[in-house]
Amino acid sequence: MKTQYFTELKFQVNDIHPENDEIVIALLGDYPFDTFQSDDGMVSAYGPNDSFDDHLKDEIAALLQPYGEVAHWTQIEKENWNKLWEENYFEPIAIGDFYVRAPFHPPAPEGKKAIEIVPKMSFGTGHHATTKTVLECMQLAKTRFDKASVLDMGTGSGILAIAAEFLGAKAIWGIEIDDWVVENALENVQINGCQKTQITEGTSDLISEEKDKYDVILANIHREVLIADLPRYAKALKETGSIFLSGIQKNDINAIDKSAGSLGLKKELEKTQDGWFVLVYVKGHN
Repeated sequence: MKTQYFTELKFQVNDIHPENDEIVIALLGDYPFDTFQSDDGMVSAYGPNDSFDDHLKDEIAALLQPYGEVAHWTQIEKENWNKLWEENYFEPIAIGDFYVRAPFHPPAPEGKKAIEIVPKMSFGTGHHATTKTVLECMQLAKTRFDKASVLDMGTGSGILAIAAEFLGAKAIWGIEIDDWVVENALENVQINGCQKTQITEGTSDLISEEKDKYDVILANIHREVLIADLPRYAKALKETGSIFLSGIQKNDINAIDKSAGSLGLKKELEKTQDGWFVLVYVKGHN
């Protein structure tokens, strides 16, 4: 079996301040990175190795030059990602009533519902602002998940699909484009004891707009994919259904609002954290 590699970028920010780290992460969000971390001015970003050629690396370095300097680019084997997270990054995190942890962490505190995530190179440990804010918004609207049919596009680690089942959804379908990420999501679904969640490899092309109708659609993906696929999501959404979009920055909001409005979606909530936004729309409301 061919060894899979991932690209790690480490960038040293000149002026150590959380806001500067956030600016760098926001800029990197326009590139094919899946995961971000920051620690005392050192920003780390990770993405599929075949997405980064020398030209793109030079482009990224030039863009970030005013904020600091690239410490290094490194290749990481797929098998080493779990160990890297265990040793350096993944700490348990409380998000509302949920407590996201790895199997090697202590149990969740009393009153918290544990979501166990095996940390591998797939997006969704709850630490990035996009995932965290979606989880917060889901809990604010938790009654909508009771006995709901849910579609989770770009499911990553499966964390949002798992949360939807824990909030009472009757059927959850997670779709993910990368086969190795699907493996991780299936593993996470299993260790959380989920019985109503299925994970499939593919894209929005799998959605049958005539047959598939959902009470809730979750999509925490790159903005380009959101804008391209929003018409398909809207058609697959039941009347009065809700759609949660994330992976969005401020400059993207107007375009998404305009597209959503033309599809009969009304914005109900806008929530932001660390420069990232979650937009919640409802279908069929005047």
